[in-house]
Amino acid sequence: MCSRIAASILRAAVPQTDEGKAMANSLVATSEDGYERRAIELARGMTYRIGGEGEYAGELGDLREVLFTNRWTSELFNTKRWVSDLEDAYEEAWRKWVCGEGGDIDLKALNPAVRY
Repeated sequence: MCSRIAASILRAAVPQTDEGKAMANSLVATSEDGYERRAIELARGMTYRIGGEGEYAGELGDLREVLFTNRWTSELFNTKRWVSDLEDAYEEAWRKWVCGEGGDIDLKALNPAVRY
């Protein structure tokens, strides 16, 4: 369960382009061993220039740069949408409680235009 949540968060954090999707897919591991191998590969491939001003080379640095650059336009940090969805969920929970209904709240049904 946690791995699926982490993969969803990762996919929401990268740009929604073919390049961003490929980047996310390259980071999603299917096993603990695969996760460890990928982390070691990224760490070993990262180098910094001594005496430089944070200059680096390597895939890990490139990934960090993409995440940093796109943080305010990614779905993950779309605070307006998150707040709106939370408010909709509160209203739906209240409506269900008042009507004596139980069950889960389906955000997709409340806001079908939004991709989750």
